[in-house]
Amino acid sequence: MVPVSVVVASATEAPRHLYAIHAGDLRAALDALASQGDIQVVYSPDLAAGKTTQGISGRFTPVDALRQLLAGTGLTWKMVNDATFVLEPSLPFHPARSIPLSRNVPAAPRTLDAVNVSGSLIGNAAIQTATPTYTITSEDIKVRGFTSIADVLENSVLATGSVQGPQNAGSFTQGAQPISLFGLSPQFTLILVDGKPLADFGRLYNGTINFTSISNLPIAIVDHIDVMPGGASSIYGSQAIGGVINIVTKSRVDGGELSVRTGSFSDGGGANQRISFVYGHAFGRLRIVSAAEFDSASPIWGYQRPLTAGTDSGPAGATPPSVQAGILDFGTANTYTGNPLGYLSPPAGCDSHLFGNSTALANSNVPGQPGQYCGSRKLDGYVTYSNQSRSYDGMLKLDYRASEHVRLYSDVMLNWQQQRWFPGASAWFPDDLPQGAVEDAATGHYLYPEKFFAPEEMPGGAAGQMYRQDDLLYQADVGANGRLGDSDWDWDIYYLRTGDRTEVVEPLAIEKRIDAFFGGILGPVVGVDPATGLNMYNPNYKAFFSPISPAHYAGFTQGVGEFSNTWINNTRATISNASLFTLPGGDAGFAALIESGGEAWYEPVNPLYTQGSVFEHAATGGGGQRSHAASAFELNLPLLSLLTLDVSGRYDHYALDKGGDNHKFTYKAGVEFRPVDSFLVRGNYTTSFKAPDLSSIFLGPTDYYTTVTDYYQCAIAHAAACGSAYQYGVKGTTLPNPGLQPATAQSWTVGTVWSPVDNLSFSLDYLHIAIRDEVVQQDLDRLIRTDAQCLLGQLNADSAQCVAITNPVDGQVQRALGNGPITGVTTYYANLANEVTKSMVGSVRYQFSPWHIGSFSVQLDYNDMLKHEYQLASGQAPIDNLADPQYSSEFKNIASGSITWTSPGGRWTSTLYGHRYGPSPNYIAANDGAGVPGSGHLSPWITFNGSVTYRPARNVELSMLVNNIANKMPPFDPTYVSYPYFNYDNYNVYGREILLQLDLKFGGQSHPLR
Repeated sequence: MVPVSVVVASATEAPRHLYAIHAGDLRAALDALASQGDIQVVYSPDLAAGKTTQGISGRFTPVDALRQLLAGTGLTWKMVNDATFVLEPSLPFHPARSIPLSRNVPAAPRTLDAVNVSGSLIGNAAIQTATPTYTITSEDIKVRGFTSIADVLENSVLATGSVQGPQNAGSFTQGAQPISLFGLSPQFTLILVDGKPLADFGRLYNGTINFTSISNLPIAIVDHIDVMPGGASSIYGSQAIGGVINIVTKSRVDGGELSVRTGSFSDGGGANQRISFVYGHAFGRLRIVSAAEFDSASPIWGYQRPLTAGTDSGPAGATPPSVQAGILDFGTANTYTGNPLGYLSPPAGCDSHLFGNSTALANSNVPGQPGQYCGSRKLDGYVTYSNQSRSYDGMLKLDYRASEHVRLYSDVMLNWQQQRWFPGASAWFPDDLPQGAVEDAATGHYLYPEKFFAPEEMPGGAAGQMYRQDDLLYQADVGANGRLGDSDWDWDIYYLRTGDRTEVVEPLAIEKRIDAFFGGILGPVVGVDPATGLNMYNPNYKAFFSPISPAHYAGFTQGVGEFSNTWINNTRATISNASLFTLPGGDAGFAALIESGGEAWYEPVNPLYTQGSVFEHAATGGGGQRSHAASAFELNLPLLSLLTLDVSGRYDHYALDKGGDNHKFTYKAGVEFRPVDSFLVRGNYTTSFKAPDLSSIFLGPTDYYTTVTDYYQCAIAHAAACGSAYQYGVKGTTLPNPGLQPATAQSWTVGTVWSPVDNLSFSLDYLHIAIRDEVVQQDLDRLIRTDAQCLLGQLNADSAQCVAITNPVDGQVQRALGNGPITGVTTYYANLANEVTKSMVGSVRYQFSPWHIGSFSVQLDYNDMLKHEYQLASGQAPIDNLADPQYSSEFKNIASGSITWTSPGGRWTSTLYGHRYGPSPNYIAANDGAGVPGSGHLSPWITFNGSVTYRPARNVELSMLVNNIANKMPPFDPTYVSYPYFNYDNYNVYGREILLQLDLKFGGQSHPLR
């Protein structure tokens, strides 16, 4: 069967719509009917093949419009609900079953086709309304200028959280794209494709958690995307806490569809091309749908945008040039204060051709620290804010009707993507040498030399040293479904395998090689200072400030690879009955399932890291797997014509070979109440859970570098403030915890849908989510404070907590000489954090056709976060994420809207789409707190996309799309005094994008044209 259009209908009696459908091909007419009447028409392609219609014109109810359109075609229909119609021959092949007179709604059609209903187990096409569902169709995606699935979801008003991604240079997962609903961690959003899970990305978000990346999912295969906020574990199991995103792919295509798109940005970089092809056809009992997509994009470099070009770009004006090469002088044993006394000036000046001929002698502007260094105002701009990418994607769906009651199917999706990025210029400094500095043997001065390598010193320049990521994502299933004889019972069973294999290759310096190279510049070690432990040299200062050759750079660097692999296996059997028994409000529906499988995550650490061979670069790794089994049920009860109850429950069990098992029962109860036909009141209460991430259970000991404040040393010194004198750079280690328990959550929603007149609807929903016992790494600052309290006697030093932290042999806080300065820290995962969000989500949709100048469609969406509190651990005061800018810069509110015009003949369509991000904290507030002078909020960021489409023929579309029409950059922040001068977790510097697209359809249905 072929769904011509999927449109969410409002809760009203059958409204009258204005139809203008010309005579001609029946397929095109049905497509126009679905679009103009906000209904869903489902039919087999051979039913409409070669048929024509006389067309209709005027205002009709959907039933009357369909009746006139089908007149003389030999077709009739059955209603699933007020907005869903299933076509069938007027003389059916099988006698219709008798329907009890007590039934108040028509019986569901007998069909073996599976209908993907987001948020429900019951296999019918009825729209579930107890839980709000926000849908965007493939046509919406196109006309609003969205270029990727990540782009679509980031523009959802529900995506209020700040996340790392390609615009965050140097992050752990620059080659991935997470999504954050309601400001929650990406791990609390469940991503599905056709209702089936997708494997996690192999690398860890922020180096700590597993998550699902949407960066390499092809957009050509998308039919529509459903976003369901709040908990849904009773249907989908673990991770469905903040919401569920179901990407529904095209499953009914008759003929071919070819799309070609090319685009570029006004300010340069990011040139992109996309070619996609979709083909579907029925060969007797076998039906196929296939798709292929090629996508390519160039990187966007910082130097290609005025804001990020370098240190001249800051909103406060030019700032000092960044250090290209410099030597900080800390003085001698007699003058050492712990702070640099200035720079040792380059004896022969600087080479000016580095970093695009921008390197020059620069004077130190720090009071009391004179001297000069070689600096560049363009150095910081050599970083990418959008990745270079190339992807090849394919999908194949096979559907074979083995008999009247049995259907066999298989779906395969395969996506390969290569991305490249440059996180910024690499550097050498003496941190790995004894005491992290060197001493000039001739003068006795303690020195800290640092040098950043310019593109001119690298083989192939910066583009030749880009990091590379190859990512293979796949999802495949094989299954069968059907009906048990002539009963109302449907069944479905399938086996699913999905996985992600990722390799990242980073050109990195090898510690022994780069130290040996600079050892040749510093000269041989002539001694060790007995007082400080510093190596003593007779440095060749001129050589240090001189450029190196690409051959030298290649001599101490090499590509260091990291590999990861994740997978999910799942076998699932479902049985359902859409007409289990009759109630006053209609037929009750029931479904139940059982499933079993396993999941795995493996990210072995390259031996170069474990051996300490890589210069100043840490790695994350580990791996393990667990088995999983679950059972679930759902019962839909139309108690009265105006009252429907939906309840579901699910039991999940996770088992480890070593470590504790996890199990959880979750449930959901939803209600729909319609006091009048045009007004719906809906609500639900759910419990949900998140099984511990595999990374938190199987993470290998992971090292990182961080800065800590030593509160104990500060206290025993009776210092008035614990400033920089008590802040140390130390090495940290993160450990797993096999004994973790699931995080749990409760959420509830209450809302209304109102349609006072034809083609106008309003919806408003309140959502509350409360998460308990989140699995997080221990808060480092709190650990150091507790360590100080134990050592100072403010806590019992013999308690288990204090012993675990302060034990000099294996304690979590390691100190020099027992109680000396901190030298290292160890943290682990634990069920510690609690989180609460409250939000109000509203939407308005209106369609009208004034003065015979065409039709208009208007949509407005808004989300206001009323509350978001985060508690680090029980007993701690909650952190108000919406008021504490030092902890979170998420958006409190987001709004979007669009208006689409279609000409009377259907040849022209134009859309204007706007997106408004609410205020966010400025730089001073985010760094120093909301109460300091100068702290405040940035103005809202508003951008507009526009598109125009022309249809010269039924099967041809020509489109021009302009994204960010006004070329808006991130909001001006005069307090942002350091590069890159904007919050890259919230905003981007891409600017205006212009796209041209050609769409062709052939061999089947074509675009509606009247």
